[in-house]
Amino acid sequence: MQLISRNNAAVMIQKRMRTGKRLHVIITTWKRDRKIEITQNGSNFNLNENGFKHYQAQKLTQQKCLQVLKERMNIEFPRSHQVYIAFK
Repeated sequence: MQLISRNNAAVMIQKRMRTGKRLHVIITTWKRDRKIEITQNGSNFNLNENGFKHYQAQKLTQQKCLQVLKERMNIEFPRSHQVYIAFK
């Protein structure tokens, strides 16, 4: 896991989406009690939020996935300036 700025997380994920490789990303807080997980199925993306709120979004396009990710990060990590990110 790599500790990065919360604002850079979406940028890093967007770059990984462009490579065309299969994507599996986990974003967690410093305490690791909350997480957002993104997985790729073909050309669609699934987003699962597990923490303060539980949220699932399936069959998202790349742009919609990034939009939902930014919204959910603001809800899930409101006061966090840095998050852990892991690409699997």
